[in-house]
Amino acid sequence: MQAESYLGIYIVDSHGKNIGYIAGLDTKPLKHNYEQKKSILKIFAARSVAEIERKLVEKALKKQNIYLQETLEKFKKTQAQLIHAEKMSSLGEMLAGVAHEINNPVTFILGNLNHIDDYTKDLLNLAHILHRNSSNLPDEVIDKIKEIELDYIEENLSKLLGRMRGGANRISKIVKSLQVFSSLDTAKVISVDIHVIIDSILLIIQPRLQNPLVRIQVIQYYGELPLVNCFTNALKQAIMNIINNAIHALEIKFYQNKYGVEQPKISIRTEKLENDWLGIYISDNGLGITEENCSKISTPFLQLNQSVKAKV
Repeated sequence: MQAESYLGIYIVDSHGKNIGYIAGLDTKPLKHNYEQKKSILKIFAARSVAEIERKLVEKALKKQNIYLQETLEKFKKTQAQLIHAEKMSSLGEMLAGVAHEINNPVTFILGNLNHIDDYTKDLLNLAHILHRNSSNLPDEVIDKIKEIELDYIEENLSKLLGRMRGGANRISKIVKSLQVFSSLDTAKVISVDIHVIIDSILLIIQPRLQNPLVRIQVIQYYGELPLVNCFTNALKQAIMNIINNAIHALEIKFYQNKYGVEQPKISIRTEKLENDWLGIYISDNGLGITEENCSKISTPFLQLNQSVKAKV
């Protein structure tokens, strides 16, 4: 490109993570007044990250909404079949599990929409200030403001954020409807192999364990256990929720890889205890859980964002 000079800065997202780099190149050496040029780059970097995050949130909302609609339709059909066959127990637990898992990303999306709205207003205000003082700005900046049609963006961005917020609220309503369906559940006691249940859960959540950003190692220490008479669906849901909470805590801790050689791990151990009792122990090396929240870990739809050592 025959560049003789460049000036660049990092593009930083709302979590403080570097997601890119923006730079201007010139065929001539840079002259003085670097701070002014750097300030201009910061404007474009802030606008870029706001647009990137908006696109990601919008994409997540659309995908989640479609998935929820399809899931709800499937559950409605399955519910009708189970009513005729008097088999409502598994459907209720399944719906409760889906609702529990959906609640976390919906809460994240709704929370970040407020931040995006604030960031957008700040950036638009800054752009208007620059526009009013256009006589002090380079022609390139003035041309760019005209090119992007700032007034059009300001008018439509608020509408777009409103539609995104409406989609997130729609998801919340679907979650509530799933909770209603789950209340129709009945339960049966059957004999099961605990290790088969755990292995099936690990298979289902394998994509989360193999996330490219946070690859989680699962260590299993299985003892010799007999078949157990239990409420299978309730046990499955309890174990899955504990493991999912552990994964969530590990994702928060290890997302930016701040801990060097330490690797995210989940340990699952089983053993036969005295008096026909069995022990299932699940632990992780995540952020840990405060003492005040220990009594809340069984509360439905409570997001602690912390790991837990649990005995089932």
